[in-house]
Amino acid sequence: LAEQLFQANLLKVVFATETLAAGINMPARTTVVTTLSKRGDRGVEPLAASALLQMAGRAGRRGIDERGNVLLCRSAWESAPDAARLLARPADPIESNFCLGYGSALKLRRRR
Repeated sequence: LAEQLFQANLLKVVFATETLAAGINMPARTTVVTTLSKRGDRGVEPLAASALLQMAGRAGRRGIDERGNVLLCRSAWESAPDAARLLARPADPIESNFCLGYGSALKLRRRR
């Protein structure tokens, strides 16, 4: 519903986590990343380069905006050099957890 409202220009601002940013099609003129870290299973940890890339990739609407803007904020515990290091890092490799078992293979074979 939020995605439809946003695309119909009825919703002006969306606050999203990196998980939501990865699963929605809601390009915006400007994306604001409010901190360079996140809470995880091991406490507070820096954003992964791929997470930042995913969130920043929402900036700029295809066919509407010539370019998108990303505003990168930092908290009191993060420095400008921390931001520069994050921006300079290459995207993290994608690791699949998909494991095809015999049962799944048989189901796929049956559908043909």
